[in-house]
Amino acid sequence: MSRRLLLSLVAVVGTSMVLAELLVRPPDAGERRHLMLILAAPAVITAALTPLLGRWVSNRSSVAGTALLVGLCSLTLGAVTTSAASNAMFVSSHDYRLFLVVLVLSGGIALAVGSQLTRPLAEDIAQVGRVAEQVANGDLTARTGVRRNDEVGLTAQAVDSLVASLARADDERNRAAAARQLLFSSIGHDLRTPLAAMRAAVESLQDGMAADPPRYYGVLGTQLDNVEALLEQLVEYARIESGHSPHERASVSVAELADESVEALCPVAHRTGVTLTVTTDGPALVMASATDLARVLRNLADNAIRHSHRGDAVEIDVQTTPTDVVVAVRDHGPGFAPEFAPHAFDPFTRSDPARDIRTGHTGLGLAIARALIEAHHGRIWIAPPADPEGAGPGAGGADVRFSLPRKATA
Repeated sequence: MSRRLLLSLVAVVGTSMVLAELLVRPPDAGERRHLMLILAAPAVITAALTPLLGRWVSNRSSVAGTALLVGLCSLTLGAVTTSAASNAMFVSSHDYRLFLVVLVLSGGIALAVGSQLTRPLAEDIAQVGRVAEQVANGDLTARTGVRRNDEVGLTAQAVDSLVASLARADDERNRAAAARQLLFSSIGHDLRTPLAAMRAAVESLQDGMAADPPRYYGVLGTQLDNVEALLEQLVEYARIESGHSPHERASVSVAELADESVEALCPVAHRTGVTLTVTTDGPALVMASATDLARVLRNLADNAIRHSHRGDAVEIDVQTTPTDVVVAVRDHGPGFAPEFAPHAFDPFTRSDPARDIRTGHTGLGLAIARALIEAHHGRIWIAPPADPEGAGPGAGGADVRFSLPRKATA
């Protein structure tokens, strides 16, 4: 028997005795002792039976049945107490028998009402158990759907929240696994072609089968440059994905960086017969990493050069608004296909599946540009293509733009 139960029974009996003394006012000591015995006997019986009933109730298989049994046990103990007190105090046996009938009626009503009220509780607890079993079997879409304000409802909400967290973690794990698989397959694909070309050139030179050795050496140099560019982009992409940004930010002029990017890419543009132009309306100051922003401009311009035809022009337009600096890189090539445009900034995507590292296109340039721009609290997008004479989607070339918050002036 617990100490709490003992203290509770003592308090109840003591209170009852005080009320009996005040309301009944026993006429003599014998009557007082008789009354005290009537009040104390039920408490003693309750103290003796409660531990036994507790062990019996705890072995029940149904929560509803347990709750019902607890109510019935409490009602039975109360009925026994009331019956004993009534038998001792009532003079008329007829009145006592009527009291027993009413007591049985009250017990039946309590049983019916208790059964009705405990059934939803049992069903809700069973539902929580079923969901837990489904989750254990791998079903992360299961939910309890229990809406209650008691402890069972709080438990059900906690289970639903836990399952939702597990589902999000599982989705994230699947996306990470798919990204890793794409990364490895893309790297393998992009490296296979230049390595095969270099092996063929080396074997031809070793066997003395190269009719024009300088040309073979030129092939080796070109393929090595492509591999080096791929590795450089992979390192940059890994740095961005890890969240590591060692480059300090300062006030930089986007217009100056655009001019420097054009100057650096002029040899590439010259070899392909493409003209590079820059138009600005001022210095266009932003708070950014000059290294990161220069990489974005070079990636976008290099991408535009590679998709331009000989004799075309690639324009870099830098404009300043009251709140932002907007940069547009336009070319007059085939543009982005409508079905490819939503995925243009995803890593390792190519507008033409036949393209590979032989063209210098690794599928990371736009992905790196987006990551760097978003890291600077900007945004990057593909503007709708110009279609001046109804020539169809993409006829006006590609127009990739990004914006950065303008540096506040004093």
